[in-house]
Amino acid sequence: MTSPRRADAIFFLSGAAALVYQVVWMRLLVRHLGSETAAVGVVLAVFMSGLGAGAWIAGESARRLPDARRVFAGLGLFTALWAAASPLLLDRLPVVGSLAGRALLAAAVLLPPTLAMGATFPVMSVLSAARGAALGSRVAAFYGANTLGAAAGALLAPFLLMPRFGLSGALWAGAGLDALAALGVLFLAAPRPAGDAPHDAAAGTPAGPAPRRLLAVTALLGAVGLGLEVQLTRMLVSLTGASVYAFALVLFAFLVGLGLGARQAQSWLRFGAERVLFRCALWLPAATAIGLVVLRLRLDGVDLFGALENLQSPSSEVALLWFGHGLLATLVLLPPTAALGAALPAAAAVLASRRSDPERWLGRLYAANTAGATVGSLVTAFWLLPHLGPFATLAGLLAAALAGAALLGRRSAEALPRSTGADAPPRSTGADASPRSTGADASPRSTGAEPLLAVLLAALAFVLLGRGSESGSGARTVALAHGLDSTAAVQVDDSGPGHRLLRINGKVVASSAPVDLRLQRLLAHVPAQLHGGVGDALVIGLGTGMTAGALLDFESLEALRIVELSDAVVEVAPHFSDLNGDVLRDPRAELILGDGRHRLRLDARRYDLITADPIHPWTRGSSDLYSLEHFQSLAEHLRPGGIASQWLPLYQLSDADVRVVVATWTRAFPHTSAWLTAYDLVLVGSTEPHPGPAELARSVLPPRAAASLARAGVHGSTGLAALRVADDARLRALAAGASPMTEERPVLEFSAPTSYLAGYSTETLRWSAAPASLAGVPAELREHALAVRACLERFLEALPSGWSAAADRYGSELLSLPPPPSEPL
Repeated sequence: MTSPRRADAIFFLSGAAALVYQVVWMRLLVRHLGSETAAVGVVLAVFMSGLGAGAWIAGESARRLPDARRVFAGLGLFTALWAAASPLLLDRLPVVGSLAGRALLAAAVLLPPTLAMGATFPVMSVLSAARGAALGSRVAAFYGANTLGAAAGALLAPFLLMPRFGLSGALWAGAGLDALAALGVLFLAAPRPAGDAPHDAAAGTPAGPAPRRLLAVTALLGAVGLGLEVQLTRMLVSLTGASVYAFALVLFAFLVGLGLGARQAQSWLRFGAERVLFRCALWLPAATAIGLVVLRLRLDGVDLFGALENLQSPSSEVALLWFGHGLLATLVLLPPTAALGAALPAAAAVLASRRSDPERWLGRLYAANTAGATVGSLVTAFWLLPHLGPFATLAGLLAAALAGAALLGRRSAEALPRSTGADAPPRSTGADASPRSTGADASPRSTGAEPLLAVLLAALAFVLLGRGSESGSGARTVALAHGLDSTAAVQVDDSGPGHRLLRINGKVVASSAPVDLRLQRLLAHVPAQLHGGVGDALVIGLGTGMTAGALLDFESLEALRIVELSDAVVEVAPHFSDLNGDVLRDPRAELILGDGRHRLRLDARRYDLITADPIHPWTRGSSDLYSLEHFQSLAEHLRPGGIASQWLPLYQLSDADVRVVVATWTRAFPHTSAWLTAYDLVLVGSTEPHPGPAELARSVLPPRAAASLARAGVHGSTGLAALRVADDARLRALAAGASPMTEERPVLEFSAPTSYLAGYSTETLRWSAAPASLAGVPAELREHALAVRACLERFLEALPSGWSAAADRYGSELLSLPPPPSEPL
């Protein structure tokens, strides 16, 4: 007999490798497809479809395999080799303009290994060396072990492998786990040949028609499960922060619930597999809704379907914060995922006890489950959430689970046979033993008032989940949009000066506060004035629209192209129209919905100016906008004399992170400089020398630009000139010893979240206020430049008493500074 513990360890390793592949492939496909949502959708669709198709194909012949161990080992080694080579294969794909074309090419690369992974499911059932009712127990065991391994892989990839080894290195590490599992299976005892299988009640049962109802319910529960993962992940990362670690913790909690539910099914099956499956579907809505009610109580009644806020702050203990976020995700996800995890083994046990060829039907069952999961995830992400919103989406998904329970409980000519106790695994002294059922397995319809109770509890929980209070900060929500890629909200801070805030997935990314307004306008005004005659400009990211709108202040501008990833952001941007010049209605502006980095790579046009709305590398996937490849693409798309600018967020990066960004920027551009906003820098780059402070001070700002900057506390071209803090040589000295960040090793994606949580870093800000920052500033402007730097020094001194108060005071001081000489020098 095969050792169950040894087999489960192998299945655990295989599951860990599979999730490492999935996580890394999602990151790689963002690079090729140009959209995180599209990348996730393609990987999920290909991954789940490949698993299902592989299981179906292999299930048809699994029991006739001459040696299941060698087949499992061969599939694992094939997957490992293909996964290790996949970055090279993806890089060799031709560049095509159509998203559908790019998705098909990427799918062709990922389909072979996923087919192989799916084929291992029915082979696992052969390796379990169990038949009849005992096979249901072993399916629960190996499916649970495989899923718990996947949970470990979900943490292993972002917390260790990707930061340490890069994307390709992480795939090699996953391949090593797969290879270890493949070699380990060869040391298992050979499974008993099919002809020697012990007699069970199903052995002589002729193979009848497919149990279509069972397959349909399994597919429906797969759709509900992945749909819930998509929606609840969006909700939870809005609370925990949309960093790579937040996504990993939510995925970990989801998979742990599935794995524990599957393992627990081993003991639940003694009550009858059909009953377990029925109850999993029946109680899933109540379990989900009650978990959300408990979360809402934990958050003091906050509306879980409204504008949520990140539950984190600087100076938090990182490990404790992650632990807390993991517990929060587990609180919500464990009850429903445990039910979902038990459902598949229960369905497998029903088939195993009634079919003479269980491996064949296990393959079909797994294929139905993964097909449903594919449809559920894509429909939820691409249609339900954007069109119906989170509350109606959740209600629809949970109603689908109840429909599955009703389908199991409905009598018809095609109804599943009533159990007579055969679902209970036989008493045994082996590892597969489970307690014998003490009575006949009642049909699902014999549960009396149980369905009514489950529906009433779910309905009561939904009533309690009705509209709740506003977010904990006291900000009032004036606009809320749930888009394909994100949830965006505009809020008004009524407790203070009434600033408007833009939140994306719970994080404030911009506001109308003086320091933020100053930053967003300077990102456009500094490079535009340095250029002197911008005619054609590109802005990556819309946000509040203030960066793009600032370019409308220049009469020379003829065409402005804005690329925004999130349709939700576009929907709420008009709430800042008084501050962005109503940019979306300006005839010179063209809005393109898509990924700016990828659009730029496919764009043959060249521009006088390229800039980006403030986009922080803190969130998952955004670090690609700080990579060397992207910065080089900016340089390649500049016309002769063209200028690019980039936000450098000093207040949420460590000093090491800042040096990485500067090293990457100076590697991409031969001529660079840095300009102070308030507590951030504007990096400027060009392929030809651009003006310094003295030349800039002699220029004249267009009237609209001068008025716009004056409202942000910057007066004329002389005020701009006083803000330069570093020329090219000083920037390169700052970056000395730091390595540029590449797409292969997106180090900021992993370091920026922890840098923010570690607290405010001040070294680079002090560098920005040092005497060397005055080099090149005309003597007539030195007094004003020193006054700006004195404000920065007072801000740094006030930081220990609280960031928010210090920032507000800093912004007020900058607005009240007397202007420098008003005439060009």
